[in-house]
Amino acid sequence: MPYGTADPTYTATITGFVNGDTQASATTGSPSLTTTPAAPSAPNVYPITAAIGTLASTNYSFTYNPGTLTITKGTLTVTAGSATASTEQLTQPSPHPPPEP
Repeated sequence: MPYGTADPTYTATITGFVNGDTQASATTGSPSLTTTPAAPSAPNVYPITAAIGTLASTNYSFTYNPGTLTITKGTLTVTAGSATASTEQLTQPSPHPPPEP
């Protein structure tokens, strides 16, 4: 995500269900997903830490793997200013002659 934009909402994927179980049928709550600092803004790569939060299950235990938040540098655009000159201005002799060699 580019520098200067809002941090995204962090998401988690839970895998490893068996016997036709799904996240909706076998778990309740949601994991805690955090970064340090809480609202990073400088371009860098930040770890997203997954923890239990309110996540619960009768038939499963949980392991947690971190994710990453990558903030890239913003892009600046440099636009040269426009200039015009008339041919009259270009062909008139200079009021100051060039120095003699």
